[in-house]
Amino acid sequence: MGAYCPVGIATEALLARARTEVFEPVLREVAAQGSPYEGVLYAGLMILPDGTPSVLEFNARFGDPETQVLLPALLPGFSEHLVAIAQRRWNPVVTQQVLTIERAAVTTVLAARGYPDNPEKGAAIRLPEPAELGDDVIVFHAGTYRDNEGRLRTSGGRVLNVTGLGPTVAVAAQASRRAAERISFEGMTWRRDIAWREIQRAGAA
Repeated sequence: MGAYCPVGIATEALLARARTEVFEPVLREVAAQGSPYEGVLYAGLMILPDGTPSVLEFNARFGDPETQVLLPALLPGFSEHLVAIAQRRWNPVVTQQVLTIERAAVTTVLAARGYPDNPEKGAAIRLPEPAELGDDVIVFHAGTYRDNEGRLRTSGGRVLNVTGLGPTVAVAAQASRRAAERISFEGMTWRRDIAWREIQRAGAA
């Protein structure tokens, strides 16, 4: 129902362990089976108390809301890496930092009533103008459509993903929640506590 970045527990040591214990073995194995992988590999991980990464899932695509919270927070230049991967000329130095966070971001999912099993569809959406939501907010459409009269309506479980940006996770969370409160449709469901653990760790709860 949401995502945030940066994540305080994602230390260099933890990221290195995930790379060597999760991603590299998977990439070696698919290559050994004759299908070398080039693209996006997303891993949903649970981190055990001793720091061991445990895999919940893999996705061979950009995920949302994970992507919608990460990309707006990055410094410019990330798309150049994607082009290089697509053209098969990507060869970064092992120690190179490809993803550099410029600011914090928090994404809140606005879901339809009945999500995920049987989401209601067709509810009219009130979406304010961008200026009303603020320069620190991006709204991603995940499950919407326009009817014959041009009215925006729900068409899926995850309807809108509201990303707030700021210098800290706490500020970004406030921007995301504030914008979510200005959007409405019948049966709208969302969590108001996205990133609370990170905010608590930072002492800004």
